[in-house]
Amino acid sequence: MKLFHKSIKRFLRAYPSLKLRINVNAARNEVDVVMPGLRYDDIDFTGQPDTWRIFDMVNRVENAAFFNEESFLKYDQLYKSNHISFVKACKYEAKSTFYETTTPKTPLDVSIKLADVGDTSFSTVSEVACGGDLKPSIRIKNLHTLVHLSERKKTPLPNWWKKEFEALLQENKATSLLNVLPQPKPLLTFRHEFAVPLHDTDFSAHTRCASYFRYFVENASLASHRGFYQNIKTSFHDFHIKKVIMLYVSPSCWGDSLVSETWEGEAPLTLHCMICKKDNPQEIVWYGEMDMFSEVFGMKF
Repeated sequence: MKLFHKSIKRFLRAYPSLKLRINVNAARNEVDVVMPGLRYDDIDFTGQPDTWRIFDMVNRVENAAFFNEESFLKYDQLYKSNHISFVKACKYEAKSTFYETTTPKTPLDVSIKLADVGDTSFSTVSEVACGGDLKPSIRIKNLHTLVHLSERKKTPLPNWWKKEFEALLQENKATSLLNVLPQPKPLLTFRHEFAVPLHDTDFSAHTRCASYFRYFVENASLASHRGFYQNIKTSFHDFHIKKVIMLYVSPSCWGDSLVSETWEGEAPLTLHCMICKKDNPQEIVWYGEMDMFSEVFGMKF
């Protein structure tokens, strides 16, 4: 468990002004955390929230809740039985009001709850509300797949866990688990080669979820700067991210040489990204699809 305590300590160091209190309900299926607001580093050079950092912040809250003293979803018991989960797929959604300069970014109310239970996986939904607003501006759905630590293979959820937490779901639990289907890669893409730095990895030196999100954004930034996209005549940074869906296919680690490729979708202001290992371009590591707003707080681009 010591390795995972680092995730909580790192979270506290990132937000030193916060006397972190992770509130887990008695049933262990809901979490509430009040963040002090965005840090300077959470704002990009345009003055807008840096989307991948918001995604990273919320995922860090969830990870810290798993290893909280009152463990979210009784994750500590899963770990003690030699199990752990990894995020297989994600959906990030933002409302246009989140980007409005009149929307206060402090405090940030982060709530997380169990959404779905499958045979080998479960889904959580995280919502972020700004400035005391009761309506969330950010919504993130994560699909977690359970893995046996010794065998490193997908494994069924324990019967006791599944029985306990399925009973806590609402009656309309027919909401589907995330199903992300990568689109075929065209012949013409914008390629960017890079190596995974240590700070982009987790405790086991595997590349973190938010790092892939950032690689997508960095590729799109370069591609638009070099005039590669047909539908983005100005800059990628003139637009605001509405939705990103992500699929994690195979792991990458510290020092791996990767290649990210992006291309435009059929729908306006839709981008696709595929990341592969440089020495094995047929092996897909990660896939993402991004939709952007064409209009934000009255400004058209």
